Amino acid sequence: VCSSDLRPCPRPGRVPGPECLLRRTGLARMGESDPWLRRIERDTVRACLAMAVLAWFLARGAFRAPLGVLAGGALVAISYRGIKGGIDAVGRVGDGQRGRVRQAIGLVKFFTRYGILSAAAYVIIVRLALPPVPVVAGASSLVVAVTVEALRYLSGGSRQK
Repeated sequence: VCSSDLRPCPRPGRVPGPECLLRRTGLARMGESDPWLRRIERDTVRACLAMAVLAWFLARGAFRAPLGVLAGGALVAISYRGIKGGIDAVGRVGDGQRGRVRQAIGLVKFFTRYGILSAAAYVIIVRLALPPVPVVAGASSLVVAVTVEALRYLSGGSRQK
């Protein structure tokens, strides 16, 4: 089952929808209750996939450009989860020493993710030699999703899903 509406993921060999990809990448595990953030998460995956397809067409079937877009999308997913986890760790209210230990562990995870993020960016750009422009395009998929949501809100068409 992929999302909160309990629709099953497609069978193997079929293309999964954004909700399935969110669950498989771990973004859906965040258990987000805010419908705006859920839409932004889904739109981020959609934007990244659309840019990867566009990169594939522009590169005339070469795989490095769309792979760079997807790698940039992975970087933004790691960053998003790190920021969200850090905010959740700071925002948790615990009782006494146990709560402070939980907060400290959450903050260590937050800063560790940035180390992982920088190592992943190094591997993507230097070791895999993926083109940097598609990587930046993939990393900007969150910006595209937030822009789409802002335009929805400003046009009065912000719908609850």
